[in-house]
Amino acid sequence: MNIWSQMPFLRLLLPFLGGILTAVYSGLQFEFFNYIILGIFFLIIFFVFIKKLNVSYSYSWIFGTLVFAILFLNGFQLTNLHTEKYSANHFIKIENPDLIYAKCNELYLEKEKSYKIVMQILAERKNGKWNGVSGKAMCYFKKDSSSKQLRYGDCVVMKTNFTEIRPPQNPSEFNYKLFLSFHTIYQQAYIPSENWKLIRRNEGNPILSASYNLREYLLNIFRENKITGDEYAVGSALVLGYTDKLDQDLINAYASSGALHVLSVSGLHVGIIFIVANFLLLFLDKIKFGKPIKIFLLLFIVWFYSILTGMSPSVLRSAAMFSLIIIAKGWKYDTNIFNTLAVSCFALLLWNPYLIMEVGFQLSYLAVLGIVAVQPWLYEKWQPTNWLLNHIWVLISVSIAAQVVTFPLGLLYFHQFPNYFLFSNMIVIPISTVILVYGLFVLAVGKIAVVGIFCSKIFSWIVWLLNESVRLTEKTPGSLLQGISISILETWLIYFLIICILIFLFQKRQRFIYPALGILILILFLQVYENYRERNQKKFIVYNIPKTPAYDFISGKQNVFISNSKFMYNQSAVKFHVKHNWDDMGMENMKFIETNEKANYNTEKFFMNNNFMQFDSKKIVVIDSLPYFKNELKQKLQVDYLILSKNAKVRIKDLQKQFTFKKIIVDSSNSEWKNKKWKKECEELNIDFYSVIDNGAYIENLNHEI
Repeated sequence: MNIWSQMPFLRLLLPFLGGILTAVYSGLQFEFFNYIILGIFFLIIFFVFIKKLNVSYSYSWIFGTLVFAILFLNGFQLTNLHTEKYSANHFIKIENPDLIYAKCNELYLEKEKSYKIVMQILAERKNGKWNGVSGKAMCYFKKDSSSKQLRYGDCVVMKTNFTEIRPPQNPSEFNYKLFLSFHTIYQQAYIPSENWKLIRRNEGNPILSASYNLREYLLNIFRENKITGDEYAVGSALVLGYTDKLDQDLINAYASSGALHVLSVSGLHVGIIFIVANFLLLFLDKIKFGKPIKIFLLLFIVWFYSILTGMSPSVLRSAAMFSLIIIAKGWKYDTNIFNTLAVSCFALLLWNPYLIMEVGFQLSYLAVLGIVAVQPWLYEKWQPTNWLLNHIWVLISVSIAAQVVTFPLGLLYFHQFPNYFLFSNMIVIPISTVILVYGLFVLAVGKIAVVGIFCSKIFSWIVWLLNESVRLTEKTPGSLLQGISISILETWLIYFLIICILIFLFQKRQRFIYPALGILILILFLQVYENYRERNQKKFIVYNIPKTPAYDFISGKQNVFISNSKFMYNQSAVKFHVKHNWDDMGMENMKFIETNEKANYNTEKFFMNNNFMQFDSKKIVVIDSLPYFKNELKQKLQVDYLILSKNAKVRIKDLQKQFTFKKIIVDSSNSEWKNKKWKKECEELNIDFYSVIDNGAYIENLNHEI
């Protein structure tokens, strides 16, 4: 039997998916596509009702092409329909409104100095007249007692001017603007305490509102029963999908051990809920009308848990897939798991086509594909008769299958690979399963004073055991392979290589070994070229890191990085702003110099004496708050760049008396008013000026031929 005939929805999904991706990456709009879609629809109807055409095999390709085209165009137009900035009444169309009426679209996320909330903009007042508008914006409310009380569905009136979210300010930095655009958010604003007022409470979706309230009630049960610290953070993440209390060190430990997936509610958690609920409802199979009741209850439980835990892409995928399985198994329909996956994916993308751009959505579907396609083949190679060995082998084969198809995306997005993922999953998955099931039991008995405290202590011990096992794995030498950098092209090539190898192994088709070898050679060639480029690179970079001076001198695979210790010891900040750039450039040996030091450092390519530096042939002086730059020099010092830093108390015309220079660079440690002052002075004196604050990182490539 033709394998494609068993997976009709997979064939329908591919052109629909192609249309979505084309719309996302092209950013184009074509209103006439609606007329083309209508025309193709009538052609399909015409084709179906003319018997001579629809029964003839020689004309079947015409019907297939028409269906392919209409699915592709519908995917394209549906994506544009969900792109809110294309809406005629999007709030950015009204400039400088007097007041804005908005609703909290999500729960707030606590930041260091503010509460971050996605707001649905409902209306704007201009010249005394209110106008209904649409669109979402990222708002940062100043942290105080009033903003702390904001909840999902609360409506406020605020006075602010939105600004466009800035693109990445440093090379290879996480593209937060692109990430938010996939959630149809393009504007942001900071809201001081005096610039907003609460108008109404609880105007959101009643189902979501009830879900958030219930989750807060359940989290309070954990807190009332003295579950605190890392045990509370991990326990609430595993059971209820609440991740706000996870600190960066804990997240890094789970990532290094290959167990990060258990901290975000995913298919594993939904599957456990389904298995437990199905077991508890087995009695319904034996009573009259029990089957439809069981189907309804299972669907309710799966979707209720999905809503309760925040409806992440992986949870939505799992809930949609398990819903189809529940219905199919309940009515004894034969299902193909690949077709089931395709149906769930198609349905979710109809609801929100931008889900395909979610990393969690991509990894979730790929992991399931790996498990259903690769794991059975692996398991068949060895089927131990011992009960314990059999379950261990099942767990190992599942972990390998999921890792085989997800590791290329992991390398692309996270630049690392957990070497001990098999060992950690053998421990983490069973313990996290116990935590999830037992955690639900704790929530059920948590209000019973003595019982709740006793059960919660056991719960804390189990979570502690999980955390310690993860930390032990992280501390084991060689636990994490870091600094890996691959391109999107290399990612696709690795996937093609995996497909060819799997077909060769599964179906014994020897001809697939030749394209596999060809792809492998191409990947090796790209890596060799990348290594050659990295060894010959030479760059000078002034990064844009808020309130922080940061300079990078890169020669080959070595670099000298100059910044302050506060930034260097902030791992999350380093990872966000500069780490991925170091990975992409293949850095192997880094020297860190603290900006407050009066350092003397000398290598073949780089020389530094206090604030005077020379890199290759370029001479650089950092002008900061140090007083000795005010002293008159006997003669002008000739340099290439002057870097103004830390709000130095200098005037540009005074610098001209002491230095001959080609360009002035203002780094990100300066204030906005200083930046504007120096910019105005340079414009008046016709001096080449570059502001990192305004334009992002300054990058000087000193080896142009590479």
